[in-house]
Amino acid sequence: MDVILIYFLGAVLISIAMFINKNTLIDHLLYIPFVVLQVMLNLNAAISLNKYEGGNLVPFLNQEPFQTLSNWLFINEFEGYYFRTDGIGLIFLTVLTLISTITIIHSIIYSVKKGDAIPEMEVYNGSLVLLIATMSGVLISRHIGLMWAFLEATTLCSSMLIYHNRDKSALEAAWKYIFVCSISVSMAFVGILLLGIAAQDTAELDLTVDALIKNAPLMKPSWLMITFLLVLTGYSAKMGVLPLFTVDIDAKDVAPSSIGALFSGGLMNVGFVAIYRFYEIFANTSIHHWMNSILVIVGFGSIFFATVYIIKVKNYKRMFAYSSVEHAGLALLALASGGIGYFAMILHLIMHSFTKASLFYQMSQVYRVFHAKSYDKVGGYFRLNPAGGIIMILGLLCVTAMPPSGLFVSELMIFKSLFYNGNRLYLYVALGTLFLLCFIFYALGANILKLLFTPLSEEMHSYEKVSPWESATQFLLLGLVLYFGIHPPQEITDFIMYSVEKLPQLPTK
Repeated sequence: MDVILIYFLGAVLISIAMFINKNTLIDHLLYIPFVVLQVMLNLNAAISLNKYEGGNLVPFLNQEPFQTLSNWLFINEFEGYYFRTDGIGLIFLTVLTLISTITIIHSIIYSVKKGDAIPEMEVYNGSLVLLIATMSGVLISRHIGLMWAFLEATTLCSSMLIYHNRDKSALEAAWKYIFVCSISVSMAFVGILLLGIAAQDTAELDLTVDALIKNAPLMKPSWLMITFLLVLTGYSAKMGVLPLFTVDIDAKDVAPSSIGALFSGGLMNVGFVAIYRFYEIFANTSIHHWMNSILVIVGFGSIFFATVYIIKVKNYKRMFAYSSVEHAGLALLALASGGIGYFAMILHLIMHSFTKASLFYQMSQVYRVFHAKSYDKVGGYFRLNPAGGIIMILGLLCVTAMPPSGLFVSELMIFKSLFYNGNRLYLYVALGTLFLLCFIFYALGANILKLLFTPLSEEMHSYEKVSPWESATQFLLLGLVLYFGIHPPQEITDFIMYSVEKLPQLPTK
């Protein structure tokens, strides 16, 4: 039996079991086989890609333990018409596996501490498993139609998680998410249909990524432009960039903080990969430079709006959500700038995933202590939860790209690629972005320091004590971000370079 079939069939069966089970302990134990399936899919993808590249891509996968796993656990190679992994897909699948596993841990803590009713718990657990499975489907799909179907499925799964608290704001956010994402993904579907029409000009009507890369130069540029605009607009709701980023902000605000972490650390990357697939297809056509101009507009516009809202917002979860919009915009600028920007783009998204997920996990503890997420109702968090306070300080250093954060390295590369691109427009964009980032850094710093050190509100008479062990996962993730900033592993650096080597390199000075 195909390992992909095992994965998706197993995920569906586990989800169904969670929906119908009435025992909390069993529901939580069902996460264990799903995590095993997720790791199995991830390892299988890595081993298969390594074999496809002659065994030299990831050398340690050739060692005996992994060869044994390949022989008895992975039934056949991870190749086919609809599914095939590549460097980009494998990178973000690995990130998703790590973030989703930690999200499951914090979801169990959240459910136990909150005392969820059985019906709420059933829907939450089953929807979370399906969301992770559908996101994985996007990352391993090589057919743009199938990728679209998985991305649409994430909307339905996400909406159930957004509505978890069953209050008015959750209902409003869930319906808004379904409505806007359904329209946006439908726009992307129209773009795919138009690309199918454009493909009729070629001898091969094949909508897999590899076939489209080969045939795209033979298609009419006007069709390709319209397709890219529709796809970029449609998938912007998933990545959290202009023009449809607002629905993502509401979702991260009202959903449990562990789900906000998965949205920022996983779903944002999935949306990026969906956009990247079309950029990859059109990169060697005559619209390449035009696409870069569009990405610069969207990326800079996203940073501008994130700056405006971060300065004014009074809610910590919304502040971090707008921060994700800023970092998504930086990733698009890196993609448009080319050269070293390609490397910086991947590194930046990885580092952002670890950093923002850590901050959202910690916000769950903040809410349990204060039962509030507004600036006016919190204070003295460092004294109340020292381990959590350290996480917030490290998270602040990382999210604002202070050295030795890995985000400092990636942002330095992004601005280098913008300054040395050779196009005067990119120079102005870089200067404007630096100006906006000053306001973002100030707002993030001032608000997080207020949470940590300002005197407690007079209304604060009692608080819940949080175990420092609950911050262990955040120390792990932020430790990785700092490690990448100090000494990035050469093997991972080489793999990122391999992942973007097929993109056209723009001339640099």
